[in-house]
Amino acid sequence: MIFPKNIIGPKFEKGDLISFQFDGAELIFRTPIIPINDQNIDEACPLKNFHGVNTSDWSTNDQDRPYIQLSQQLWCYENARTLDDIAQSSLYMSLIECTQQDSERNTLLIPESFEELMLSWMDYSFANHVKPEDRMPNGGSTSNPYKLKPIEKQHLNWLSVQVRFVPEAAPCPMCIIPINNRFVLMTSLEIESLHYAGRTNPYSNELLKQFEFDLFEDFLSHIKVEYTPETIAQINLLNNKTPA
Repeated sequence: MIFPKNIIGPKFEKGDLISFQFDGAELIFRTPIIPINDQNIDEACPLKNFHGVNTSDWSTNDQDRPYIQLSQQLWCYENARTLDDIAQSSLYMSLIECTQQDSERNTLLIPESFEELMLSWMDYSFANHVKPEDRMPNGGSTSNPYKLKPIEKQHLNWLSVQVRFVPEAAPCPMCIIPINNRFVLMTSLEIESLHYAGRTNPYSNELLKQFEFDLFEDFLSHIKVEYTPETIAQINLLNNKTPA
């Protein structure tokens, strides 16, 4: 990825490769190598094998669903000319367990039901943060406040959404990835402008917002989910697909 002029910082293509094992799937991605200091956060889940994992001791989210952070990082980008920190980046990868009922119904493995469930999750957590401008019609009269759209993949599509984590903030990019019939991955990136007394940040909020979306797109290109032949056969059967 080409950074905006004079912005320097960690790059995903030079990052560490991490993998997690699941029943019927493997998740592989790259995280940036960030400097070690008191302001930065660089944490990866020590558990790498989730085969038959017991989630009873996990934290729960606002919908009482068990979740665990696979990765969480916080770092800064600099101005190459002044070496000032000009933006703080926060990257999260959260693994969330669906209900037993949704797992038994294979809700996450069927595009229509997966999208419907994720929209209901978005509404539960973020509906109160939606602003009128978010409800602009999308391709006709259909309201799409989270700018939801599928990201086409060979076996199971991912979902791209935009959410406001707090009502006064601008929407940030998030991607939702079905791992198997039990777990879904939610990953998001947020870049915040930094300022110093008596000095103006040379990078506008609009430029940093575009950088945020471009950077997240670059990050997604380094994520891969590999399914076992048995899982692929199950996906094909559930969706009436021709076997690959």
